[in-house]
Amino acid sequence: MAIRKFISAALVAGTVVTAGLASAGSASAFTADCQGGQVCLYYNSSAHGYGAVYVENTSIENYAGLTFKAGKNGSSGAGVAVKNNAAAVDNHWYGTFNVFYNSGWDCSVACQAIPMNSRRDLNSQLKNNNASGEFVGP
Repeated sequence: MAIRKFISAALVAGTVVTAGLASAGSASAFTADCQGGQVCLYYNSSAHGYGAVYVENTSIENYAGLTFKAGKNGSSGAGVAVKNNAAAVDNHWYGTFNVFYNSGWDCSVACQAIPMNSRRDLNSQLKNNNASGEFVGP
């Protein structure tokens, strides 16, 4: 009888531990690096955990010379140039944020609007092909 109680207790404990691990794994690992009025460009897409970040609070006509820094979502990509290396955007600004394929906010090849209070992976034309970003009024 004591063996049965021990086995039952072990099974219950194992179930509790397994349930705890399953719920911990299903929680979103994303933590916002941005505050109100900012936009974050991430080195990785959501599928790859976002990684290093570039925090922006003004329109940038050309990302040349700017680099990603380690952020709350990891350091993968830290030190890499922002221009042509962003994969995702988190918009905490009070309007739309546009990402452009070309420098100078030129949408002749491709651009993508990121709505206020949203997080998006860049589309296939812009992933690792971002040259400028612009805040557009609310």
